[in-house]
Amino acid sequence: MLLLPRVLLVIAFLLAAAVPRAAQTDVKTGLVLAPGFEVVSTQCTVCHSARLISQNRADREGWLAMIRWMQQTQGLWPLGDNEDLVLDYLAANYGPVAKGRRARLRDEFLPPR
Repeated sequence: MLLLPRVLLVIAFLLAAAVPRAAQTDVKTGLVLAPGFEVVSTQCTVCHSARLISQNRADREGWLAMIRWMQQTQGLWPLGDNEDLVLDYLAANYGPVAKGRRARLRDEFLPPR
């Protein structure tokens, strides 16, 4: 009788260890707490909300293109020595995801071509 509770406890422990832990986020901004967070939070939320950052996904080159666009059209200042830190943070924490919002619709659900 005592074996079953112990087996269940071991299974629960193994399952908990196998589940990836969600990144911790800042309570105020919702941004991931990781190296570079302070700089990104300070530099980026001067002009827009942190939600604009977290809803976007891009690789390092994509984030660099967005920064350059903001510098050319929106008045973003040069990031100087902080640029690599910002890009590292954004690419690591808000990089592309393998799966989109939903699976592709099957052909029978698409309009005729």
